[in-house]
Amino acid sequence: MNRFVPMLAIPLLASAVPAFASSVVPESWTPVSDEVLAHATGKYAQQNMITGFQLVMQSQWQMPTGASLMATGVLGVNQNGGGFQVQTGAATGIIPGLVNATGPLTQSVSGAASVLINGVAQITQVAGDANNALNKAIIQFGPGVTIASLVPIGGQGANSSQTTVGNLNASVAISSAGMQITLNTPNGNLGQSVGGGAGAAMNQIMQVVQVAGNAQQVMNTMQLNLQTSPLTSAALHQAGIQSALANIAAIRR
Repeated sequence: MNRFVPMLAIPLLASAVPAFASSVVPESWTPVSDEVLAHATGKYAQQNMITGFQLVMQSQWQMPTGASLMATGVLGVNQNGGGFQVQTGAATGIIPGLVNATGPLTQSVSGAASVLINGVAQITQVAGDANNALNKAIIQFGPGVTIASLVPIGGQGANSSQTTVGNLNASVAISSAGMQITLNTPNGNLGQSVGGGAGAAMNQIMQVVQVAGNAQQVMNTMQLNLQTSPLTSAALHQAGIQSALANIAAIRR
């Protein structure tokens, strides 16, 4: 039996990118009706409040042969005076197994890597037994994680990284078009991509899991940290007035 958990979660958490676990436990969720959402109120971040962001993407694969693959990409943008400061980091690594990995004879997956997405997508294809697979995305408000804790010194400031050992490959690519992570093995492919921007033909956030085999442990994690500037007393006063006027208008209806 396989375990796979596609999730697009948006909790406001303070934790860093979760560590890889060999056993994935599905998170519970409760649907919220339209009636409840229609009366929901709360705080939000206006566009001028966002002063920077940090995007962290990690993909990991553990194989029954003892081999493991890892790829990490980091992209951070912060306001610096009148301009912006950009920080990048890229790292890949492969630990060879006790025996060479071989493709399965009876299981196969195909097609997901070539899907064109304009929006958000999480794709999971699993063929075999005793596989664990996870796609997870988190958005939170916070300063983010230091690049030094995510990638080694050689990968700090790098825009790309690639490691190949036999028929195993791990790669990270960061450019003006976005960021992409890919892990390739004889038992499938694992990948994440964030691409697009002003004037781009496709704007996408995508996580892909393709596993063909048995006892494969794979995980994609994507974390977006949003940095905000503190509101001035005048801005807080204006927000309070706008909220009061909105409540009055709702009562009149």
